[in-house]
Amino acid sequence: MQIRALSAIGWRNLAPLALPFGPRLTVLHGNNGQGKTNVIEAIYYLATLRSFRTSQAVDLVAAELGPGGAARIGASVESQGLERKLQVTVAAGGRSLTVDGKAVRGAAAIFGALSVVLFVPEDLLLLRAPPMARRRFLDLAVFNVERGYYREASAFQRVLKSRNRLLRLGRAEGPLLETYDEQLAQLGARLVMRRRALVGELAPRLRAHFADLHGPLPVDMRYESDPTVEAALDEPEVIAALLGGLRARHELDQRRRFTGFGPHTDDLTVLLGERPARAHASQGQMRSLVLALKMAELGNTEARRGEAPVLLLDDVPSELDPQRREQLFHLVGSLDCQTVISVSDRTLVPALVARRDHRVVSGAVYSD
Repeated sequence: MQIRALSAIGWRNLAPLALPFGPRLTVLHGNNGQGKTNVIEAIYYLATLRSFRTSQAVDLVAAELGPGGAARIGASVESQGLERKLQVTVAAGGRSLTVDGKAVRGAAAIFGALSVVLFVPEDLLLLRAPPMARRRFLDLAVFNVERGYYREASAFQRVLKSRNRLLRLGRAEGPLLETYDEQLAQLGARLVMRRRALVGELAPRLRAHFADLHGPLPVDMRYESDPTVEAALDEPEVIAALLGGLRARHELDQRRRFTGFGPHTDDLTVLLGERPARAHASQGQMRSLVLALKMAELGNTEARRGEAPVLLLDDVPSELDPQRREQLFHLVGSLDCQTVISVSDRTLVPALVARRDHRVVSGAVYSD
């Protein structure tokens, strides 16, 4: 998969942009606060229809456009020999989507047209972050390989929000609550099965990459649910376990006024020497584990989709020590994927094949 060009108007601090990309490595360099991350964010938004920095659409629109302004980003993307043109317009009141010049409705219509793997400095803390961050990692990794997962996860969230709203209002009566239980169990089982399958695919890749980065320490990963759900071996059994758990907690949920059982409370645990890495790994081991996890995600996405996704590295090289930075670029150089890197000091990036550099100054992007 290749991004041929990126365009942006009214996006954060970026000047009107028409940026060509190299087939292998594109380096965005410049001082902090100039707009490098805004370019990375625009690519990520086109791929996922979300920002990795904010949940507020108004934050994405240039401040000088005012509350009624809109930002427009677009990309020409080549995938499996076909070129597609994607465009998203974002405003405080919502967003609109265009694929190949035609307006489309619903995120599913554009989702999957551009596949990316993002690595930001905050990811280096992933294994010690709250469980929500690891669930988000799993869900985005599943999105990259299972297009139907977007609809499944969205449907689950809609039902969960409706159930929680009833609980907050004190209107969650028995029959109505049981109806929501059944829907959550059905939809939640799909999330559990998809996430489990992904963890099973990532685990051997994680072990191999970590061995290359850090040596032959035993590493594994485990998707953690309630014990009754973990004991369920197939989807019907997971549905039954989720339904039983939801029904058993009616009184507790009504008292607390939220749904406290289900896949929205699950977690991902990475084990180092059979102990949770979040509590026992050194800082260097943690960074190697996260780097290996991202490389595992990229390799798995390539294997499942039949082509490599675009790798986005936002200021990660400056956060790594020289040894891990060298290991990172050794991996990047060996990968058959397009990579976009933002960095303040471009001398941190080695002279890899087919490298193209762009300098970012006050939101303007200049080709070197």
